[in-house]
Amino acid sequence: MIENSANYPAELKAVGRGDGGIADLASAALALASLDRPGVSLQKYEHHLKILALDLKGMNITSQSATQRAMALADVLNARHEYTGNKEFYEDLQNANLMSVIDTRKGLPVSLSILYIHVARCQGWHIEGLNFPQHFLIRLYGASSAVDAQVIIDPFNDGNILKAKDLREMIQEFKGLEYKNPDLRPEYYEPITDRQILVRLLENIKIRCLKVSDLGQAINILMRLVLIDPEDIQHHYELGMLLAHVGRNEPARKSLSYCRDNIDKIKQNDLIEQQVINILLDLDKQDMESKRSNILKLPEIE
Repeated sequence: MIENSANYPAELKAVGRGDGGIADLASAALALASLDRPGVSLQKYEHHLKILALDLKGMNITSQSATQRAMALADVLNARHEYTGNKEFYEDLQNANLMSVIDTRKGLPVSLSILYIHVARCQGWHIEGLNFPQHFLIRLYGASSAVDAQVIIDPFNDGNILKAKDLREMIQEFKGLEYKNPDLRPEYYEPITDRQILVRLLENIKIRCLKVSDLGQAINILMRLVLIDPEDIQHHYELGMLLAHVGRNEPARKSLSYCRDNIDKIKQNDLIEQQVINILLDLDKQDMESKRSNILKLPEIE
């Protein structure tokens, strides 16, 4: 079943209108999760988020060290509440649904990171997502100018603190063994906005839906992406192409027309522009044939 965008929570629409920051990232992720679990109350999940924050607060961490703060986070989320990466069933869609992640204590790097970010921010600590490829990571800051003023954390692997050597090994794993000394490019360390974190969460779901040809749910996810990240024309393009594929011509035409009118904002726009134009022409042709067919269906004379 494909969702009606008019029924979306106002919170998600507000994300799309904002500057990329989100007052409560975990609550926004729960709102997204609830779209796939209609009728399930969020109360126990919101309560759990409060418990996580209170557990960290109860540790009375006064250290200015990023390392000590990171260890405290891992103690609460991994050691106490047993959050870890779902390595056995990595492709399971539920790994990206924050409600399910809270239920099972297992998830993807990005969904687990949202919990770490939530707990740290409740303590007033500076924490952010990183633009690291393939495997989502977070960076936590200390309150001093010491050597360990910031650390990179891997929530998927029990909240471990990663060094440059660990990051290079990750890149080598993603790119292949032929990369013996993979570069850690400056863009890998760039922070991303809270909105981009939610986008990365939804992209994980979309990719998994496409792998199993669940086009209806992939369309639902793209509709959510358009709402929370309206400036990225790629979402409009992918949504329009899928809608056209399943025969929803009017919403497909709307998405692809918007894409065509903003084609300068998309990568490889020459190729995509021609694809968009071809699909729009095909939709027009289908509509003309449908109208012609209806005209030819004259009522029978008794």
